Amino acid sequence: MEFVKQLLCFSLVLLMSIGHVRLQTTDTATDMEELLATDEVTTADAATDLLATASMVTAYSATVTVKASLGLNEVFTSDLNDPTTSAYQTLETDFISTMDDVFQTAYGATYNKTVVEGFRAGSVYVDFRVVFNEAPVASDDYVEATTTALTDTLTAAISDGFGDFTVIAGSLVAATDLSVSSFSFAEAAADIDFDLNVDNIYTVSITLANGGGASLKSIAADGDSGNNNADNFAITFIVSDSNDLSDSTALTIESDADVSEATNMQAGIAVSSTLVLQDVYALVNVPKADCGLYKHLCVKVEGSTDSVFIDEDSTNDYKCIAAFANNDAEYLPCSGCMTSVSVIVLLLVPLVSYYLTL
Repeated sequence: MEFVKQLLCFSLVLLMSIGHVRLQTTDTATDMEELLATDEVTTADAATDLLATASMVTAYSATVTVKASLGLNEVFTSDLNDPTTSAYQTLETDFISTMDDVFQTAYGATYNKTVVEGFRAGSVYVDFRVVFNEAPVASDDYVEATTTALTDTLTAAISDGFGDFTVIAGSLVAATDLSVSSFSFAEAAADIDFDLNVDNIYTVSITLANGGGASLKSIAADGDSGNNNADNFAITFIVSDSNDLSDSTALTIESDADVSEATNMQAGIAVSSTLVLQDVYALVNVPKADCGLYKHLCVKVEGSTDSVFIDEDSTNDYKCIAAFANNDAEYLPCSGCMTSVSVIVLLLVPLVSYYLTL
C-alpha cells in the first residue's frame, strides 16, 4: 500500500514538473515573439548592415588596377616607340624593378605588379598601370582610395629617391575616365530647322562625367600659369551612318565645335562628378546627295593639347542621337530629301494608275 502511495506521489510530481516546463516554454516563446515584433526593424537593420559590410569587403578584396603616368628626366629616342628594341626593354625593366621595390615595401603581398604601357616624348613619360591583389585601403570607394594610396606612395618615394631615376616635378598623374553622359540642343526639337548642303549651326549643351579614380585636373592645375585660358577639352561633332564610332567601316563627316563662347572649358571634374559645357556651337553640313545615308549626330570630347589628365577609357568619349534620314528621328529630320521623294511619288501615282487601266 505504501508503495502505491509513493508511486502516486511520484506521478503527481512528474506531471507538475512537465506542466511547469511547458508553461516556461510557452512564456519563452511568447517573449521571443514580442521581442521579434518590437525589434523587427533593429533585426532588419542588423542584417542590412551585415550585408553591406560583406559587400564592401568583397568590393575591395577584388583585384584593383590604377593607371598613371610619370615623367623621367631621360632623353627620348625613337627606339622607345618600339617595344621590341633593347632601349625600350631596358628602360621598361629598370622602371618596373624600381616600382616593385617601392610597392612591395609599402604593401607586401597586396601589391601584384606594374605594367608599362608605353613611353612618350617630353623628356620621357611612362604610361603604366599598377595592379593590386586587393585594394590596399578598406573603403566603400575602393578605386579612389587605391588611386590616392598609389599617388601618395609614389610621391613619398620620389621625394626619398626613385631608384636611379630623376623624376620631373609635378609629372605624376593618375588616370581619370572622361565620358560624355549626354548632349542636347538648346532649342526644342520642333523649333530646329535643317537644310542640306549648307552649314547648320546649333547651340548645344554637353554633360561630361569622370568615372575614374582620380580627379580630372583643370588647366590651372597643371602648374603652368601661362596657359590658364587654354581649353581643357577638344570637342568634335560627327555625322555618321552608325552610332558606334569604334566601327572602322562607319561613314563619318567631322567638324570641330565652336567653343568661343562655351562655359567651363578650362574646368576639371572631381571623382564621380559631372560637368556641363554650355553654349557649344555645332556646325552640321550634310550633302544633299547623301541624304538618308547619315543617320546619327554624335559629339566626341577628348583632352586638348594643353590638358594634363589621362583618360583611361576612350570608348565612352562620345554620344550619338538619331538625327537624320527619317521624319521620326528625334532631331533634324532629313525633311528636304523626304519632301522631294514624296513629291515624285505623288506625281508618279496618277501616271502609273492611268497606264494600268489601259
